[in-house]
Order: sequence, then structure tokens, then C-alpha cells
Amino acid sequence: MSERFFLPAPPVDGRAVLIGDEARHLARVMRARPGDRVELFDGRGTRWPAEVVAIGRDRVELRTAAPVSAPLPGGPALTVAVALPKGERQQWLAEKLTELGAAALLPLVTTRGVAEPGAAARARLERAVLEACKQCRRDHLLAVLDPATVAGALAATPSGSQLLLADPGGAALVADRTAPAALVLVGSEGGFTPEEIAVALAAGARRVS
Repeated sequence: MSERFFLPAPPVDGRAVLIGDEARHLARVMRARPGDRVELFDGRGTRWPAEVVAIGRDRVELRTAAPVSAPLPGGPALTVAVALPKGERQQWLAEKLTELGAAALLPLVTTRGVAEPGAAARARLERAVLEACKQCRRDHLLAVLDPATVAGALAATPSGSQLLLADPGGAALVADRTAPAALVLVGSEGGFTPEEIAVALAAGARRVS
């Protein structure tokens, strides 16, 4: 058996416990048995080889080996601030950003937005991130940030970051690998309003196609 399972709290004295969905998936879907080996990860860069010890109704106990640490990927930390699409496209978006190595997803609140970036949407995004990390073996979770307007997203971005505004009429993207971070602003299906574009350009954002 070779599967990854999310462990939010570190093991204690070489023992870990999975509960809830993770435990049910291991016990019922994977039909794990004592002695089976899996991998646990905390989403913050640490993973543990582990062996199943005991299986309960909604609880699986495991014995863990020495932790393995994974460094953060190099290059600028990329935040994609995007007006969320409707329905299942939200999960697809979170999945692909996770696979591509983005650092954070910031749901944008825009005038022409078509989906409400509320608590339910955030829960769906976070679950999609977790599942994508399992599949692509990413050790650091993509952060799902609090919703913000264009102005709010720009204000929260570290000084010296590369600021990019997705625009069909923009220039070809030339990434600045020396910048500490990058923020990409992506509008809804109807695009940004002139006012939102003006705010981004005034903050130093470049239009890119």
C-alpha cells in the first residue's frame, strides 16, 4: 500500500492518530490492515513513513519512523488573486494551482464576480488543495487566504513584489525571478472594471496577457 494521509498534529513518541475523513478513507476505502505502510504529511514541509498499528471505526493508530523535511521551492512565492469561477471550476482551480507550485490562492471580491467567496467556498478550496497535495506529493499546502478586493490584495502584498494584472491586451509575461514574491490579479468572466484596473496600475501592476 502506498498512500499519503494528512496529519495536522505531529506524532507523539513515535505514534500518530488519524481521525475523521482521513481515518475513514484509510480504513474503509483503502481497506488497510495492521502492518500496512503509508506516508503521513503535515502540509508544512514534514512527512513521516508510518505503519498501521490499530484500526477503529473512525480512528487509525500508526507507528511513525523518523521525519523527513522538505524545503520550500525556490523562486518568488506566487500568490494568485482571482475572482472565483462557479461550481466545480473552483476545485479545478485550486487543484491546478497546487500542482503548479503556487504559494497562495486569494479569492478576489470584484464588481463583476460570479461566485461568492464565502465559508463554503473556502472549505471546498481547502479540501481540493489537500487532495491535490496527496496526488502530486506536494509537502507544503497551498494557502487559501481571506477574500479581499483588488486594493486589499495589493495592500497585503510584501514590498518589492512583482505585481501582474491579467489582461487580454497586455504584454507577454516576463517573470522577475529576483523578486521575493509575485502577485497575479485575475478577474471574473466579465473582466475587471476600469476602476479596478486603475487601482492596480496605480499600485505599480503591469498588464500581462
